[in-house]
Amino acid sequence: MRRDLVVSGLIGLFVAAGIYFGAGAVSARIPVLIQGGAGAVIVFAILLLISLVEMPMMLFGLRQMARSQTTPGALVIGTFMVFVIFASVYASIFVVLTNEFAWGLVLAALCLARFASGVLVK
Repeated sequence: MRRDLVVSGLIGLFVAAGIYFGAGAVSARIPVLIQGGAGAVIVFAILLLISLVEMPMMLFGLRQMARSQTTPGALVIGTFMVFVIFASVYASIFVVLTNEFAWGLVLAALCLARFASGVLVK
């Protein structure tokens, strides 16, 4: 099961990178929706908080799913892949709204934290 989680997490990281770079391409074509430093900081803080608060809850749920005898393994693996990908959704929203790629990369880096925490936590 652990090998399957690693593989699905790696696939999730590649999909997450595609989503983030796609959002970067879209943000280059549309005007900046949130201008000014204060607005960008507020949006960044909200998305970072949501992403960080979500991690322990999802890890708890994934552990319970993995321990359950009735949950199919494919469901656990697919849920883990979506868990890894979803940090890039938050980063993409931020990039499209603010056109701030450096801060968006910080949010996107949470994909790596999600991958590592899901693979390393038993």
